[in-house]
Order: sequence, then structure tokens, then C-alpha cells
Amino acid sequence: MSEEKQTKKLNFPKVLLMAVGLVVLMVGGGVAGSLFTSGNAAEIVSSIGKKKEQNITVPQDEFLINLKSGADGKKSYLKIELSLLTFSQDNQGVLTKNSAQVRDAIIGVLRNKTSDNIFEEAEGTLVIKNEIIAQVNQKLGAEVVSDVYVTNIVMQ
Repeated sequence: MSEEKQTKKLNFPKVLLMAVGLVVLMVGGGVAGSLFTSGNAAEIVSSIGKKKEQNITVPQDEFLINLKSGADGKKSYLKIELSLLTFSQDNQGVLTKNSAQVRDAIIGVLRNKTSDNIFEEAEGTLVIKNEIIAQVNQKLGAEVVSDVYVTNIVMQ
């Protein structure tokens, strides 16, 4: 009889282990099934192997610009500090390497503004931001800049 008790004792942990394994498989199958039916699985599979995009801001040196004469005929100047947002370190290198072209593009946008329209907004955003993005990307020949952050601005 002692051999029979030993066999039952040995079988009990095996049965328990098999039951736990079965529960884990059932829960895992349920999770996998819900992922596939909800469409999230395609998102997860497509994101595997892709590099995660980074938000990288590239600060620019201060700009001191003479603006065009406004409606009142007065000359004004603008002092502005800004940073450019890009999504990869490669683009950050392009902005840094071509800093002269980037500055020239920004100056070209700002010099065509007057004291009357420098703070003009469209859809809650300064118009000059979109113009700077377009001009810098055109000058560099690629979509490098995605946003502009104005960190300081003074007009006199």
C-alpha cells in the first residue's frame, strides 16, 4: 500500500501542473483571440521592427531682423528665438549641418513680415510657423521640420 500512496502523491503535482498549464493556455488564447478580432494585432505586428519615432528639438540661434515698414510707415525690428522639431537623429544632423541654409530660409520668411502681420494667426497658430516649416523644408529638399516652437519673441 505504501507504493500506491507514493504513486498518488507523485501524480497529484503532475495533475496540478497540467491544470495550471491548461488555464494559462486558455487565458492566453482568449487574449490572442480578442487582439485579432479587435484589429490591434495588425497594429502590434506592424510596429515590430519599426524604429520608434523621436521628437527632437533643434534650437536655433537668436534672430534680430528688420521688418518691412508697416501701414504707419515706421521701421520695426523683431528679435526671435525658436526651435525646430524633427523626428529622427538623421534629420537633426541635416539641420545642424545645413544651419546656414536653415537660418537663411527663416530670415527670408521673417524679413517679408511687417509689424502689422507678424502676429497673424490662422486656426490658432502663428502663420509664420507654417511659412518657416515650408521654407526650411523646401530649402533642404526634404520634409525635415515638422513644427516650430517660438521660445522668445520681442518686437519694437
